[in-house]
Amino acid sequence: MSKNSYPQTALEAVSPEAVQKIVTSLKQLHDLGRPTTDEELAERIDQYFQFCEHSSVRPGVESLCLSIHIARQTLLNWANGQGCSERRQQIAQSARSFLAAYLEQLTLQGRLNPASSCFMFKNWFNYHDNVLPEPTPEPQRRFMTMAELPNLDNKKESGETNVY
Repeated sequence: MSKNSYPQTALEAVSPEAVQKIVTSLKQLHDLGRPTTDEELAERIDQYFQFCEHSSVRPGVESLCLSIHIARQTLLNWANGQGCSERRQQIAQSARSFLAAYLEQLTLQGRLNPASSCFMFKNWFNYHDNVLPEPTPEPQRRFMTMAELPNLDNKKESGETNVY
């Protein structure tokens, strides 16, 4: 396997200038602190999206969670109404919808590899493949007539199947 096929190779190829710009932006997001009220949370999420609009940070679940000092599971829990107020649930659902719409637009515009997009939708937004079971045909059954009933033992011995 060539060295270029390792994921680490892609990370090493990022220029130091790009790393500095991204890290500086993420640090600015992190330094905003953790919002405590629902109103502060809504304002912080708005600030996050404005920040993304004007910086090198692209909207994503992890950077959003970094900006509000929570784990991504917490964001999912809030979006599902677990451990939060109804208002906080609405805020979390709105933020996740925005991120999903952003990802969708990148994919539809051909700016994101469809395989990467599928991976992110499944991991960030709990999308999944629906696999429908294929119907299996019923075996053909032949019912015995009244005249054949006395010969039932002969049919079993001959190995005839699907006879009822």
